[in-house]
Formats: sequence, C-alpha cells, structure tokens
Amino acid sequence: MKILVLGADGRAHALVWKLFNSTAADVLCAPGNGGTGQLAPAVDLDPGDVVEVARWAFAAGVDLIIPADSRPLWAGLVDEVVSTHIGVCGASQRSTRLEWSRCSAKEFLLKYALPTPHGRAFASLPIAEKYLAAQPLPVVLRADHPAGGEGVFHDRYAALEALRRLFVDRPVEGSSHGVVIEEHLPGVVVSCSALTDGTTALPFLPTRIYDGLGPEPDSGAAPGMGAICSNSAYAKRLGAYLHAHMIQPIVAAMAREGLPYWGVIGVDCIITEQGPRVAALRCGLRDMEAQVMLPRLEDDLVPLVQAAIARRLDRVPGLTWRDEASVGIAVVSQGYPHHYPVGGQVDGLADIDEGVLVFHDQTESATGLRYAPQPRAGSMLGNLIFGTGPSAGGLSVTGGHVLTVVARGATLHGARGRALVNAERVRFPGRHFREDIGAYEFK
Repeated sequence: MKILVLGADGRAHALVWKLFNSTAADVLCAPGNGGTGQLAPAVDLDPGDVVEVARWAFAAGVDLIIPADSRPLWAGLVDEVVSTHIGVCGASQRSTRLEWSRCSAKEFLLKYALPTPHGRAFASLPIAEKYLAAQPLPVVLRADHPAGGEGVFHDRYAALEALRRLFVDRPVEGSSHGVVIEEHLPGVVVSCSALTDGTTALPFLPTRIYDGLGPEPDSGAAPGMGAICSNSAYAKRLGAYLHAHMIQPIVAAMAREGLPYWGVIGVDCIITEQGPRVAALRCGLRDMEAQVMLPRLEDDLVPLVQAAIARRLDRVPGLTWRDEASVGIAVVSQGYPHHYPVGGQVDGLADIDEGVLVFHDQTESATGLRYAPQPRAGSMLGNLIFGTGPSAGGLSVTGGHVLTVVARGATLHGARGRALVNAERVRFPGRHFREDIGAYEFK
C-alpha cells in the first residue's frame, strides 16, 4: 500500500515514523522536513493545493492520504479526491468548519450543551461591543479563524481596541468576520483525540500541552514548547472522562448535524476547578500531541485508518498502549516564536541515547530521499522511482521550532530526566528549551 503523508512539521515526522514501522506501508511525504526525509522520500507538493495533490496522487498510484494537519482538509482534499477512489484520513471540507471557524465551533458547543467557557460568538461588531462592555475582566477574545489570533485582556479599553481590529482583519482569504468573547479560565491545557468513522470513536491518550515560553503565566505565548503523555491512574481516569463526556457526545452531535466524518477528531480542554472545559475543536492531531502519543501506540496505524474510512471501527478491538510515560521537550531557537536565527547547523543528534526519539519540525537536510519521475520507454505517464538528494550538506535550521526530543520511561519523572539529558546534547546557534516540562503532571 502506498501512503502519502501531507505536512512538514513534527506531526508529519511522527506519522511517517509510525507508518515506517508498518509492514503494509510504502510511505511518501509532501513536502516533509529534515527528519521525514531520512525515512520516506519527499514529494515537492504544497499540501494546500489540493487539486495538484489529488492529480499527483492519482498518477503515482497512491492508495491512502494522511494529512498531518487539517489545512488540506479545510481546502477540500476529501471532496477533491472522492472520484479517484483514494482514501483520505480526514473530514470533508464542510465538517472542518468546526476547527477553522471558532464562531461555528462555539455555537455548536452551546447548542449541544457541551462544557465550554461562558461566552458567545458574534458576527456583528456593535453587538459584540455591547456584550464586551458588560463582561467581567479578564476576558478572552478569539478571532473566527485561528490564524487571526487570540488574547487575554485585563484592560477594557485594550479589549475594545482588539475587538475592533479583529473584526477588520481577515488573516486568510475566504475566512469570515467574527469574534468569540468568553471568560478567561486559568488552568492546564490538555488535548484529547480519537479516531472516528462518524459513529464509533476509538480513544487516544490525553496529552498535556505546554504553550508558554516559561512556567510563569505572563511569560508569553509560544506554541508547542513541550508535552507529556502520562501513564498514571489519574491520567487514565481523565482520558476516560474526556472521551465519555466530550468526544463521544461531539461525534453523536456531528452525526445529528449531518456532518460526515472519518479520521481524527480532537478537543483542546482547560482543566479547571469546576471540571474540564472545551476551548477548541480539532480535525486532526495537535502538534506535540502526535509526538508524545504515537510512540506509546503499539497497534499498527494502517489497518486502524482503513477501518475508519470503511466505517468499520465497531469491529476493531480497543487500542493497545505501552505502559510508559512519554515526555516531549521542544528544542527551539532563541527568540521563538517572534525573531530567531535560521540556517544554523544542527549537531549532537549522533549522541542521542538509544530509544530516545527526535522528531523534526523546522529542519532541512540536503541528503534526504527524493521522489523523482523517471520516464519509461513507450509511456506517456512515466514511472516513479526513488532518487537520492545531493551528497553534500547536513541538517540545518529553517524555523524557530526546530525539533522535539521525546523520551519514554516507566514513570513520568524518569521519562522527563531522560528527555532533559538528551535535549542538552542537541546543539545549534541560539538553542533553547524549557527545563520544567513534565515536572508536574497536571499542575
């Protein structure tokens, strides 16, 4: 089976690594990064250009496409390849609106009485201004499209200015105007996902995500600084609770709304004193969630995805997990996520302990595998073969979030210690990482 993974971040590398260990998979990655290129040939495709992706996949004989993130799904990948009989692990364009429109997601959560922070979605600026004026501070403002940003505001004048700016800006062509205004709930952020066929949902493990530059609340936002996937009794109970009270009701509600879905569905939750509250819906694995959760999955991913697409997940037994904790520490460039150097050489990967994983996010290698067309005599289509890249060059930094060091252990404390030791061995100009990742489980 020929599988095409779409993406270039750590999720793509984690998926390629997992699929690489499947006996049934011949894996390609588009466009990939310096890590995926060591496992699977890279294809020069833009995942957002779904017409070109569908055309290339059909010509190359691809059987299954797995997007690492939901951008190709939002662009209509499932709808584009439906006539080519290529399987896609992901939702239709209409269903992805629950991730790419925060206003739609908020209205969906409120309609079905799912636990979410108190607030509302607004498409009218005057009405939103009146609502904001009556809300206690601090307050959270979220643009309708995730690329439009969000923020916590402790000053009402600053909140009003931000509200007006969010209504004017349109970060992505085709996105709608709108803002979600809701209460600010401090707490730990946990991602919980499942593989679904639109009816049945197989739960994945809950993952705590670290999205700050440091442990202090005012340290500044920095996506994906770390993640943990614990094996404690509390983590198991939390995962069961989130699946029963959030994932399963969301899957049932989507069925009632007539939103077709097969693939990964996820929620980002805030763990508060009053219980978990849904902050966002996702149509795929979250960055950093994939890196720490997939290494604990013992089952082959390919038959699971095939069962989801064929609507046969009810015949699949429960997933099998390693009884280990995993800790992922992002190694970033100094100044991430705002201003950081690029082009530096990455060293020290040869010193990483055996069994410790390094998932690349923003790296490039001149020696990775390439997938190149080779003309076949008497054929107009040609034959696709493997080719190697240039022999010179090493691994270089292409962005601020460079890679993630993932270690597993019998306990969270043991996995954290091993991850810290190995993160220290990675070297490049301006290297930086948080040393507190995994110090506490859900605190």
